[in-house]
Amino acid sequence: MERRRILIVHPYDKSTSFLERIKNYLQSEYESDIHYFSIKPNDASHELCLKRIDGHSEKGLIIFLGHGRSDKLYGSKADKYSAFVSEEAVIECPELYYYNDNFINEKNISVFKGKKIFCLSCNSREKLAQYALENGVTSFLGFGDIPTSLSEFEDKEEKVTNDVVIKMKTELNYIIKKSLSLSIAKGLTFEGLINHIQFITQQRLTDVLTNQKSFKERYVLADFLYYLKNEIQIIGDRNAKLLE
Repeated sequence: MERRRILIVHPYDKSTSFLERIKNYLQSEYESDIHYFSIKPNDASHELCLKRIDGHSEKGLIIFLGHGRSDKLYGSKADKYSAFVSEEAVIECPELYYYNDNFINEKNISVFKGKKIFCLSCNSREKLAQYALENGVTSFLGFGDIPTSLSEFEDKEEKVTNDVVIKMKTELNYIIKKSLSLSIAKGLTFEGLINHIQFITQQRLTDVLTNQKSFKERYVLADFLYYLKNEIQIIGDRNAKLLE
């Protein structure tokens, strides 16, 4: 049986559950072409996902949705995980307290060799993208910092209300799902995809500033949409088609 051309990888983590809306939208448009891999909070699921990535067609596209930092992508995080949970509790119920914060890194990023990757993860445009290129990735689209929680905005020295967080999540979902859907439908390249993301983000940024004047924190939201638009980067072949 022929494998589906789009592989969506989404490690389980309640803080990124809002990204399921991107998956749901794409599945509604391209259900027969999508395989969705929700990584469960255990080692076996992570290993199986790595094998699925490694075996994905080089003509297809891999979409990663989740947390990360400049040098790695995070895996699943169980709801009850805490740095303060006792070792005995973890041993007794490992899946309840599971956390893989080192899923894909410099040592195993070779699973991306020959692949085309869309990586919606914080700072994935930095070292991680370079590691991917050095290990033979065809095309890798990465992002800058994308705060989607109060603590992440605080890390950027921005004190915001939860309204900003909600609106940032909403805008991010809309921009990414529409950009991917349109680009796939039109048979575009990575260059075409990044142009769509930047164009749609600019539309949303303009709307926030001109049509949402009652929203007092609109300038903060607009700033971070601007960063989203301008910090996207493609490593590798910009002219590779998303799907072949």
